[in-house]
Amino acid sequence: MKGAKKTVLLIALLAVSFFLAAGSAHALPPIVIGDQGAFIKFALQGQLYGVWRDKGSGTSGQGDSTDLFFRRNRLTVQVHGTDKYGAMVQLEYVGERNVDDLVVSDSPGTDFSVLDAYFMADFSNEFRIYAGKQKIQLTRENLEDCFVPLTLDRSLFIYTLKHSRDTGVVFWGNLPNIKSQYRVEVSKGNDGNGAPQSSLMYTARFHVSLWDPEYAYGYKGTYLGKKKVLTFGVGGQFEPGAVYSDTIAHTGSKNYYAWTADAFMEYPLTNGTSAVTLSGAYLKTDFDGAYEGSNPDPNSIGQDGEKNGWYVKAAYLLPGRIGPGQVQPFVRYEKWRYADLFNVFNQDLTWTGAGVNYLIDGENLRVTVQYSRTDFSQEVNQDSQSFNTVTAMLQYRF
Repeated sequence: MKGAKKTVLLIALLAVSFFLAAGSAHALPPIVIGDQGAFIKFALQGQLYGVWRDKGSGTSGQGDSTDLFFRRNRLTVQVHGTDKYGAMVQLEYVGERNVDDLVVSDSPGTDFSVLDAYFMADFSNEFRIYAGKQKIQLTRENLEDCFVPLTLDRSLFIYTLKHSRDTGVVFWGNLPNIKSQYRVEVSKGNDGNGAPQSSLMYTARFHVSLWDPEYAYGYKGTYLGKKKVLTFGVGGQFEPGAVYSDTIAHTGSKNYYAWTADAFMEYPLTNGTSAVTLSGAYLKTDFDGAYEGSNPDPNSIGQDGEKNGWYVKAAYLLPGRIGPGQVQPFVRYEKWRYADLFNVFNQDLTWTGAGVNYLIDGENLRVTVQYSRTDFSQEVNQDSQSFNTVTAMLQYRF
């Protein structure tokens, strides 16, 4: 698609976005049951994407590609029987998508799934147990609310074994005296067909906040100037006998390891009506060289496979309003080394992005436009050709 058509696509999406955003969106109030603190709460959250990329279509794969799809569309049901016990269920529809993170597909599928389903037991601020299908507790970026990001979305490359979610038990709590939080998780891991062992995956994370504490189960990518935050976190993950280096011969059992370190800072300005936000992290995942085998487990290679790298991101929330909302420009830079990506060993990937958020009623209505550049150090096949992407997004939360 030529530049004029790309512009029309983005303008049309933004026009629809602003029309829908003419009013304010407010969260639905909880439905109180009885007089013992029980309640049920519903929420609807969605993100509609419009994307243009300068590769992926045509017989040669070098033509421009466009797409419109739901990146996320969720119905959340939260139930609390008492002030200690509750449950969370999230149903998600992901629409047909051609333009993916790194490739363009001719045969996209749809996905309607139970994204999260877990039981919550809040015994005290220092000790809680959450059990079921939920987020993997390793990286801050994965634990940040995807509807309260700093940039368009999370890093595309921060995910590890089992991607973002797994079924297991999380023990966590806050230590108020030192403004810190711990998380310990035991989950299924890679126990599917072809795994060397039916072993569990173990994850631990710890953070300390030097200014205002971050005590919630999930993080935010920005607090929009409402908190002064400086948090440092570390995490580790391990699963024995996670993958084979040769899945056909069932030989070469390999362990899986990962570790991460991250930092987040938000400093409010002009009486909390604006803010500067900085965030960064390092991540290393290691499948003990499984990628060198004759037929390595797909979990050990590719986008979520063996790699190491880092990202930094920054944003500035401008004071005052333009129309009904606030403006927040942002930038992000990422550098990754993949053991095997698209059948290329030791592939270096550099991702650079910049854009702007237009925020109405906090994050309840948000319009984001982002430009990004994805560079591969070795452009040896069609999938590893560098490319540019322009994305426009409408987010709504009720």
